[in-house]
Amino acid sequence: MIRGLIMSLLLCASSSLLAAQTGVDWLTRMTDSFDTLSYDGVFVHQEAGMMNSMRVRRGLIGGVEYESLEDLDGQRIAVIRIDDSVICVFPDVGDYVAGVTLAEPLRRFQELDKDRLTQAYDIKIVDKSQRIASRKAVKLKLIPKDEYRYGHEFWIDKSTGFLLKHDVLSLDHQLLERIQFTSVSFAPDLKEADFTPSDDSYTQHFVEVEPKVVKRNWHFDWLPQGFALVWQEARRMNDSTNMMLLSDGMSTVSVFVEQTDKKRPQTIMNLGATIAGEMSIQVDEQMYLLTMVGEVPAVTIQRLMAVIMPGPDND
Repeated sequence: MIRGLIMSLLLCASSSLLAAQTGVDWLTRMTDSFDTLSYDGVFVHQEAGMMNSMRVRRGLIGGVEYESLEDLDGQRIAVIRIDDSVICVFPDVGDYVAGVTLAEPLRRFQELDKDRLTQAYDIKIVDKSQRIASRKAVKLKLIPKDEYRYGHEFWIDKSTGFLLKHDVLSLDHQLLERIQFTSVSFAPDLKEADFTPSDDSYTQHFVEVEPKVVKRNWHFDWLPQGFALVWQEARRMNDSTNMMLLSDGMSTVSVFVEQTDKKRPQTIMNLGATIAGEMSIQVDEQMYLLTMVGEVPAVTIQRLMAVIMPGPDND
């Protein structure tokens, strides 16, 4: 009996160890790492035939969270976050263009919905012996279950759970977008001065404010498996534009509806993995411009534009 009990305990421990090594658990470690680790790294972002290198830093200094993203090529624009305050830094006032800021490619992984991921993707650990930026990594694949989303491959640091490399792949396995670290330190000696713009730079200060919650006056008659509204109500972006957000746990589609007086045909545009579509919709006497932007195949945007309807959900 004692021998049987010991064997049962060993089997349970073995099962728990295996469960802790599932693809979803690695993704959970990855998302947690962005908010728990201090780091200083350089990565390359490749999309739509363009490539640029960026430096990202994050740390807690005196109990305050500091984060910066700096473009190392071109205009060398930087974004600095200090708690909820955002500073956009331009080398000179002549480089400033209103509304232009750096895209922050790592932030989209900070709120993955693990519950919906398994509805939309098969998640597999395909290699536990990869090396990226001189660090040991585990490679994961997210294989889409239908044509309405891209495939994803992740290389995750074994010791910290940090994302070292990410590829977005089309349905025919063509590379659409890549983020890959070339160097990273998880024990950086960061100081406030590292997040202070130089005196000869031009800065714009912003405070991130949550948009006003408003009634959602549009619904979808159909959504791809795993996709759902992130917010039950819409968000007011300005006096005439409301926003809805769809997600399947990995990919998102931003939906904007604004009043307009011009009729526009359906137009689909793409930039690497990002697809944007727009068209006008007539509702009684009012014309609306519908715009959708997401890192999904064009067919997804086209289908969603065909099934968005005015009014509340039927259910």
